[in-house]
Amino acid sequence: MKATGVRTAPKPLVISQPDGASFTINGQEITWQKWHFRYTMHPREGLVLQQVGYEDEGRIRPILYRAALSEMAVPYGDTDANWRWRSAFDVGEYGMGRLASSIEKNTDAPPNATLLDATYASDDGKPYKLENAVGIYERDGGMLWKHYESYSKTNESRRARDLVVFFIATIGNYDYAINWIFHQDGTLEVDGALTGIMLPKGVSAATSDGHGGDHLVAPNVVAPHHQHFFNFRLDFDVDGQQNSVNEMNTSATPAGAANPYLNGITMKATPLATEAVAERQINLASARAWAVVNPSAHNALGDHTGYILVPGTNSIPYIGPTSQVRRRAGFIDHHVWVTRYHDGEMYAAGVYPNQSLGGGTGLPSWAANNESILDQDVVVWYTMGITHIPRPEEWPVMPSTHVGFKMIPAGFFARNPALDVPK
Repeated sequence: MKATGVRTAPKPLVISQPDGASFTINGQEITWQKWHFRYTMHPREGLVLQQVGYEDEGRIRPILYRAALSEMAVPYGDTDANWRWRSAFDVGEYGMGRLASSIEKNTDAPPNATLLDATYASDDGKPYKLENAVGIYERDGGMLWKHYESYSKTNESRRARDLVVFFIATIGNYDYAINWIFHQDGTLEVDGALTGIMLPKGVSAATSDGHGGDHLVAPNVVAPHHQHFFNFRLDFDVDGQQNSVNEMNTSATPAGAANPYLNGITMKATPLATEAVAERQINLASARAWAVVNPSAHNALGDHTGYILVPGTNSIPYIGPTSQVRRRAGFIDHHVWVTRYHDGEMYAAGVYPNQSLGGGTGLPSWAANNESILDQDVVVWYTMGITHIPRPEEWPVMPSTHVGFKMIPAGFFARNPALDVPK
């Protein structure tokens, strides 16, 4: 490949925290801007958050007991005999934590990042240290809130600060960064960044003219179409263990006496009563989201306190429902699952996906007993997918592609919790 040279570097961008970082680390506990949580690096799941809470009027209110990436599946869409079996389960087969790479400042992380080591047990039981396995840093978060008063020409505005906690794992050719982003308004965001090298194969064609099937990414090189599915296990404890999940669907209010000008908008919240009912798909037409609420806790307005799971970019699986890969990765059948908490139900594709023939392990089997999930200790499982149709602009190394979701407070507070952020 002919070298294209290196472009002129932009002028320096200086990130400075002369008084140090605003977060504190005490062992495994991190506190920042009213957020309190603990972290661990698990050899299978990678970064795990535990006991996530937000300080409100002097007390720490629980939101999540445990949250982590549960499983991944990457089915390839090439029907050739040498490709049709390819479908990596990156968490259960390889171990995202053990394959985490050491984070490098000024490239993987900004210069103000704090890097933390992780200790694992080797195959022979001996401890070893992975240096710089976890990164944590503050960044500018854009405008937090603002109002400009036109009559008095006065401005009230606040600049946001985010806290990012992340790790990066390299599974063969792909590199995955999983970022947990804490916002000052009580929002917790998950951002997955995909980069690295696409899995290619050689072909006789040097140009796309007359070449069918997958697109060329370089002369004589094709990167087959494929998908990435991530499943996150979110053990909610919103103001306590006893929670319920309501599905939120929005629609136009029917024409009639209640909507004479045809501008009405209706949102209906429907409780998901059992595990079978709670096997759900995203729906753009109804702006579908899911609220995890505590039926016994109320805010000052009388509403149940809650957090809403807001989907981001997503996809449906294109591999056949009866294919071997799909049977092993049953969790990709639905974007949202809700189960009652039970010990041992940790991994969406089961404990041993590399030995699974499908149909008897993981989420589908746990939901099959159809337990009640009203006012229970519930676990929400969110599946997000990317359909990757490769482009030449992604060769030989891909620019980062991002996919994620948010958990936002809804009735958890009685007003904007970021009003006290100083100017």
